[in-house]
Amino acid sequence: MRSTYEAIPIGLFSLDEQGRIVQANPAYKKMLGRNAAESAHWGGGFEADAWVRLKALVNTSSGEELELKGYGSGEGRQRNFLVKATREKGRIEGSLQDITMRVEANAKLRFLVDHDPLTGIFNRRGIEKAFDAANLSLVDCKAMALAYLDLDRFKLINDLFGHVAGDMVLRHVCKRINKILLEGQVLGRIGGDEFVIIFPGGAIELAAEVCRNIIEGISAEPFAVGGRAFQVKCSIG
Repeated sequence: MRSTYEAIPIGLFSLDEQGRIVQANPAYKKMLGRNAAESAHWGGGFEADAWVRLKALVNTSSGEELELKGYGSGEGRQRNFLVKATREKGRIEGSLQDITMRVEANAKLRFLVDHDPLTGIFNRRGIEKAFDAANLSLVDCKAMALAYLDLDRFKLINDLFGHVAGDMVLRHVCKRINKILLEGQVLGRIGGDEFVIIFPGGAIELAAEVCRNIIEGISAEPFAVGGRAFQVKCSIG
């Protein structure tokens, strides 16, 4: 039992009723470092309300798990932990798992559902959802605008210099457009070099002015990629 307790890769801990650490195995100490010292308060390694949430967990018999944010041993970046705990003979006995990689992978998958993996802006699904939301939020006598943007003769860059160069140019184009867009205005990519911009609830004149600024902004100076300069122009309707 002792050998298993010491070797198991899941963090195991025992607390008194005040939340002080009575005992913890090596895996737990490795996860939380100095925050896992005996007699230290359990909540010290986690977000502010962690101890309150743990007490609420052990006071129920539902067998639910608790996800908490905290800081790993010797690291500055935030990590995600999964906690299970129960009350046993006047102590709180629990386990801890580091699920940071799983949480980050799930977040990335959720992001990719509505976003273009190359540029990070909305994809077709994402921009359609943004359009529906903007349309539903319109009040009487208010207008919204939808702009279609196409990069002129962009295919030549891919044909002459390869898709790697073309992809870099697309990223730079999106960054330049987003700097020009005003708050609430949304950019999405719906094709290779085709984009849609949503102007929710604003005057058409303002949308037209922003579109003119985008045309000028994209063509104002070339995009530098791999020692080459690519002059790009666009059309918007």
